[in-house]
Amino acid sequence: MSVSAAAQEKAAFPVATPESQGVSAAAVRRVAGEVKEYVKNGTIVGGELLIIKNRKTILHEVYGERDREDKRVMERDTIFNVRSMTKPLTGVAVQMLADEGKLRLDDPVAKYLPGFDTDKSKAITIEQLLQHRSGLPLSIITVKMDQYSDLQAQAKAIGEKGPQFTPGEKFWYSDAGSDAAAAVVERISGTTIDRFVAERILQPLGMADTFYLSKAEDPRKKRVASLYFGSPGKWTRYWMPGGAPFYPFAWGSQTLYSTPADYARFLALWMDGGIASGKRLLSNEAIAHILTPVSPMKALGNDGPYPCGFFGMKPHYGQMSMLYAPGESPARTEVRAFGHDGSDGTGAWAFPEENLIVCYFTQSRSQVSTIRLETTIQDVLLRRESADNVPDELKPLIGTYYANFGPFKNTPFQVVFRCGKLALDIPSQLVFELSEPDKEGRRQFVLTNATAVSFKKDSGGKVLALVLHESGMSFELPRDKPVDDERPKK
Repeated sequence: MSVSAAAQEKAAFPVATPESQGVSAAAVRRVAGEVKEYVKNGTIVGGELLIIKNRKTILHEVYGERDREDKRVMERDTIFNVRSMTKPLTGVAVQMLADEGKLRLDDPVAKYLPGFDTDKSKAITIEQLLQHRSGLPLSIITVKMDQYSDLQAQAKAIGEKGPQFTPGEKFWYSDAGSDAAAAVVERISGTTIDRFVAERILQPLGMADTFYLSKAEDPRKKRVASLYFGSPGKWTRYWMPGGAPFYPFAWGSQTLYSTPADYARFLALWMDGGIASGKRLLSNEAIAHILTPVSPMKALGNDGPYPCGFFGMKPHYGQMSMLYAPGESPARTEVRAFGHDGSDGTGAWAFPEENLIVCYFTQSRSQVSTIRLETTIQDVLLRRESADNVPDELKPLIGTYYANFGPFKNTPFQVVFRCGKLALDIPSQLVFELSEPDKEGRRQFVLTNATAVSFKKDSGGKVLALVLHESGMSFELPRDKPVDDERPKK
């Protein structure tokens, strides 16, 4: 870590022992141990974990490699491509202009961007861009990353393409809409989105290691982690810092690079009601807009549920913010956590009631480990009431069951008790919370009602196997021993 970055982190979040902040060392080590396991089993190439309790750093560690092929280990000064974690800063930039009376959230985007002055796009409002309710597509980048000359040209094409759905009709995650929001900031402020964010957000917050990487000469580029895509154990490097910048210019949907320590400072701004170092950067009204649930989140590109590792909570979207709360239509007061994630494997969460911030960054393109870690964070760091006390009726179900179908070959599935709930831990996937059994004894996955499990027992009630029900088929997973072959049963 550079001297300046180290000094800034120490000043913002000084180091303390977990016990001094009311957290057991064992709990912290359990979260760290999970990330170590991700590296060991190939779920990620490398990563960095930061846990801040009561504004004190109680864990900050790195794991694995920054670049596997060049055998460069992960270091605490590593900078990550945080992808969609750019969106919250774009949202804050818009809110700053609203605070200053330079725009209204209910303004039509066409008021500022001529490309939106069409029959299809003229009804879209700035607020709908921030809420992902504009109806605009996920992306319009179809040829190459530098398909457009600058953000204004890109926004013009977005407006001309128009929405896929009636604006305001439903939530539909849209990078295109986020880029249009950034273009509005540029048009009103007279400067580029990267310069606006740097001057109005990054510099006041002391985020010296956060920037938009679109210039090859930026000296911080050499500290950026190489990017990998693929799947656990099958990672392929597709970008390294020695090459040309990944993005041609700053967008509103992505293109930001940051560190866990820097991004924690940004989340602290939200936790502190828009105030940083005694100076107000955002109004109370702006914070309320950001942290008020508007829509249940849906999976990218479809109307399926967005995966979530927090049991008993659902992910919702506010204004450029991911919010976690129980139920389908929660009030702001019910929000238990907020933050955002990025598709290259980064995630950051703030838990205001616990005065807790967790940032977990990796450069392995997937959100599986990020969502899995949510379950562990909840299980060991958040307040629980006898969550470890397994009810007697569930104890016989807990154990190891071996899958031998589809992509699984003698793969151990674990029935576990996590966060006070029965769950199924599927390796390389998620820890799936299970519902109470229906009249047929089937326990649905809470995340999706398309999959369920039941348990096969002998005449004495001993559990012999787990039966997985999916897509009209059933697969029997024997307990405690692998099998050579298992075919689906009708």
